[in-house]
Amino acid sequence: MRLVIGLAFVLLAGVFQGSFILPMTLTRKWEWEHSWAVFSLLGMLVFNWAIGAAVLPGLPAAIRMTDPAGIYALLLFGACWGVGAILFGLGMKRLGMAVGYPVIMGLILSVGALIPLVQSGAGQLTTAPGVLLLAGTLIVLSGIILCSRAAGSNTSNDTERPPFVAGAGLTIALFAGIFSSLPNIGLNNAARLTESATRLGAAPELAGNAAWVVQFTAGFVVNFVYCAILMVRRRNAAFILHHAPRNLSLVAGMALMWILSFYLYGLGATLMGRWGPIIGWPVFISLAILVGNLWGLWRGEWKSASPSARARLSRGLLVILGALVLFGLGSALR
Repeated sequence: MRLVIGLAFVLLAGVFQGSFILPMTLTRKWEWEHSWAVFSLLGMLVFNWAIGAAVLPGLPAAIRMTDPAGIYALLLFGACWGVGAILFGLGMKRLGMAVGYPVIMGLILSVGALIPLVQSGAGQLTTAPGVLLLAGTLIVLSGIILCSRAAGSNTSNDTERPPFVAGAGLTIALFAGIFSSLPNIGLNNAARLTESATRLGAAPELAGNAAWVVQFTAGFVVNFVYCAILMVRRRNAAFILHHAPRNLSLVAGMALMWILSFYLYGLGATLMGRWGPIIGWPVFISLAILVGNLWGLWRGEWKSASPSARARLSRGLLVILGALVLFGLGSALR
């Protein structure tokens, strides 16, 4: 029963993760750096600490009583993830949701699942869940290739990106996927912080979420500083006052969906046990890919694309959906 409940939380987290970019596409008069700065402030810092403090009693004390080396490692993971988050936002702007989600999140899925599997022991690679995970990861990568080819052949003018930037967007997406997988790896290496939180009264299934607080705080610093530099360089900081009530509401919803997706995933992964970060992560990211792509299609990003480009995109999504089935089987065999 714990496995089923955990999987349900992971699925809900995937829906939130696949939807959180949508509100940013509806803001008015704000450039990317305005939306991303407010998103970073609210999601990575304000909401992150508010939710963390609500579900983890004595959170600051748990951080203080943990071996500093463990906290420094999480801060390093978080700072590197912060670079990945910036690249994620830039990649989504260039590629759109319909292609950005499959490519970037597919890479996040692969790297974020394989490293914890290897860390759990080489013998896990030959178990039934391990084999299914490896097969699913290879299938996801093939789906990414199909979606990438579709992006290169899409000549639609409905998104912000002209056709010639597809290659640059895919390069950004590659590094975004690698760096953005680090939170799951950090969660898999946060045992000492989790133990500290549990000793101070946190529920065992929630204690692992302390890792998000530390990692995303470091990520906030990287993202907010980068956005501030852009606003100073472009001399457009005052633009943040344009349509402020509407835009703030949209970005606040964006930030809340984003941070809740990680806390729900953390809860679900803990309930799923040792295989949570290994199987739960692919399910979480695969569903986010599908949901994000559907939002991109709903926005009309591909309505002017050629039939061949749309066919390639559809094949890529079907391949990724097939991988999601394998990940679900792996979870059931766990």
